[in-house]
Amino acid sequence: MKIQFGLAWHRPGQPARKAFKSPQACALLLEYTERISRFCPCGIQSFDAASYQKGSGAKLWVCHRGTGSGMMSSEELAAALAKICDGGCRELWIAVGGPDGFSEGELAALKPDMKWSFGPLTLPHELAAIVAGEQIYRAWTILKILPYHQKH
Repeated sequence: MKIQFGLAWHRPGQPARKAFKSPQACALLLEYTERISRFCPCGIQSFDAASYQKGSGAKLWVCHRGTGSGMMSSEELAAALAKICDGGCRELWIAVGGPDGFSEGELAALKPDMKWSFGPLTLPHELAAIVAGEQIYRAWTILKILPYHQKH
């Protein structure tokens, strides 16, 4: 399986570092994608809700704090990741909206497999991408029974 972090504010063809206002924020997300790459291929891409087409064998998780979004513990997220891996998913897109998130119309058109909430807090979009990256990495360490999760 391959994991793609789709950033709605990231312009196509633009290096990931140019999509972030803070070089440190970009470096942190890149650090987590590199760590995730120990378990499966992982990258950062631009994400356009209007033109996104889910491919065969692909899943879409959208980071969204609105109604109908599910909050999960890290262990529950790991179980959801294991389920799609075991189900033959070839590509997992984790979409993070821009400063205003995704509109209800965009969400309806995207038909995500999961709307993932980090809780009732409002997070800047760049920080939400980092949180998503860290949690996916944590999920992998839970599945592989590595000490990263157990020692925190």
